[in-house]
Amino acid sequence: MVQHLIERCIILRMSREDCVRALAEHACIRPLVTLTVWKGLIKENKGFFQAYLHEISPRHCSYKPQGRLSRFSRRNQWK
Repeated sequence: MVQHLIERCIILRMSREDCVRALAEHACIRPLVTLTVWKGLIKENKGFFQAYLHEISPRHCSYKPQGRLSRFSRRNQWK
């Protein structure tokens, strides 16, 4: 049952911490149980979890404020 619920959390693209919290809150499953099953799933499907954790990790933004400033300064030149 815990494995099935973890798989549902994965479908919803939840992190491990979010999954542990959700199962504790909504299914009354102790975090230690969830973490134990999660680790077992990682052992069985290492490649999948590496790709999954990479996919859901926050991505670094390539925000370049210099580009915005230069466009802003070009607009001010025409005034």
